[in-house]
Formats: sequence, C-alpha cells, structure tokens
Amino acid sequence: MKKRIAIPLILMMMFSVLAGCAGQANNSTGATAGNQQGSSDGKPKVTVVLMELSAQYFKFMEAGAKAAFQEFGVDGKVIAPSNQSQVIEQVNMIETALNEKPDALVLMPSQPESALPVLRKYKQKGIPVLLIDTDVPNWKDKTSYIGTNNDEAGYTAAQLVAKQLNKGDKVAILEGIAGTYASETRIAGAKRGLTEAGLEIAVSQSADWDRVKATSVMENILQAHPDVKAVVAANDEMALGAVRATEAKGLKIPVVGVDGIIEAVESVNKGILFGSVAQKPYDMGYLGVKNALAAIKGEPVEQRIDSGLDTITKENAEAKLKDLKAKLGQ
Repeated sequence: MKKRIAIPLILMMMFSVLAGCAGQANNSTGATAGNQQGSSDGKPKVTVVLMELSAQYFKFMEAGAKAAFQEFGVDGKVIAPSNQSQVIEQVNMIETALNEKPDALVLMPSQPESALPVLRKYKQKGIPVLLIDTDVPNWKDKTSYIGTNNDEAGYTAAQLVAKQLNKGDKVAILEGIAGTYASETRIAGAKRGLTEAGLEIAVSQSADWDRVKATSVMENILQAHPDVKAVVAANDEMALGAVRATEAKGLKIPVVGVDGIIEAVESVNKGILFGSVAQKPYDMGYLGVKNALAAIKGEPVEQRIDSGLDTITKENAEAKLKDLKAKLGQ
C-alpha cells in the first residue's frame, strides 16, 4: 500500500520541478527581449562619435562623456577616425554604430552634409541623435545641438584683437578645413568683428586646423603682407603655429585662437599667445550623454543648448589652467 502511494507522489514532484524549469525559461526569455536595444546588463547604450581623439580638444570632450557614463550608469563608448579630415571613415563609423543598435547617438560630425544620409536612418529607427560642437543646420530631426555659438566665438576673438590695434590696421585670418561648419561660422564672426572695428582683413587662408601647416601658411602670409599687425585663428592649434612663424620673423604681434586647450592657455599665461576664446568641450561631452539619457527616457530635451564661452587672457590664464588640468586628471 505504501508503495502505491509513493509513485503518485514521485510523479507530482517531477511535474513540479518541470513546471519550475519552464517558468525559469520563460522569465529568462522575457528579460532578454526587454533589453534588445540596451546592453546585456540593462544599462542604456550610448555611442559617442567624435571628429578625432588625438588632439587635446577632443580629449576634453571624451573625458566629459566618460564622466557622464560613470555618473549616470551608461553603457557607453567614444570612437573617432584617425584625424578630422577622414570624413568617410567617420561616416562608416556612424553606420557601424547604427548596426550595433544603440539607444542614442552623440555625434560631432566632421562634415554635416556627408553624415546626413546615415543620420536619417537613425531617425527612421527611432534612435535619438544629439549633436555636439558642430551642428547639422539643415537637419531638423536632430534631438538637440549642444555646443558653442561659433559665430560668437569668432566675433569675440576679433574683438580681443581689435582692442590692441588702430583703425585701418591689417589682420590675417587662419581658417580651418574648408567647408566645415565650425570653421565657416567662426570665420564669418571674425570677419564681422574685424570689419566693425574698422580693421582691414589682409588675407583669410585655410591651414586645416593644423599647427604645422599654420606655421607654413603664416610664413607665406608674412612674406606677402609684412605689414600684418595681428592674427585671428579659428582654433588654438593654428594660433600656436602662427606664433611660431611670427617669432621666427622677430615679430611680436597679437595672435588669438579659439578652443582654450591647455597648451594655448599656458602660452597665454607666459605672455606668448595673446589670448584664446575658450570653448567648453568637456561640458559638451558631458551634456551630450546626459541629455541622450533624458531622450532615451522620453523626457523633454532642449533643441539648442549653448555650452558657453570663456575669454582667456593673461589676467585669468593661471586659474583656467588649474581647472583644465583637473578635468584631465593632471
């Protein structure tokens, strides 16, 4: 009799175990489905694509993004082509990132128009795209643009130079890579500021954001225009190259750049470079990720966020230097 009772009990226990296993399998499947667009641990997945990572300006942006990854619990990565001129390489990176199904993209586009076809695919898939530093003005479907008013940056640099000159003095302008939005808008602002101050623009020439090229370009400018009294450069790398060329000629003329990288601020502090209009790339990277997370959650995000400017001169260079080094952990 006892044996007859034992068999049904054993069968009931077997069915119970099988049911439990089935329940666990169903729960596991449900968890996987819920994280299809996030990382495997449930964190929101954000990809940040920059123009490059070698120059210090971009290192600040990377540092800001990584600080936000850590603070907000984001599964994020920062990638970039080998240099700013590799437009197609960056476009391919954006395409590859799309195939990896991020929850949001934070992008600093090298050439906005080249990136548009891929960015439209992000829109079709419902993935928010936030632009930092460089806008894509003709694309209305971006979630937000976070960065400097580049026209204002160029204008401020021109005003800084103008205070050291007399009306009618000649000024040289060093442009970034031709066709890039940041260069064109900064140069437009610089030309407006110089013209308003009654200064003559002797020449405006591209040096591709590069210090070495800027030295060579500036040497040629000084050869053709020896009466140039100042230089406005669209970034600090070119400004430092221009200083090298002017010093080689034994000239001491005001040179102003844009970006506020550590080496430029050190040069300002030493009285070599006259000034820099500092952007806030660390803040751009940080705010890009922070607002991407808000967009993922369906929270409202401002369409334009101005990350601000600082004017760096000899008077405030030392304090600015300490702040910048702290952000890079130096």
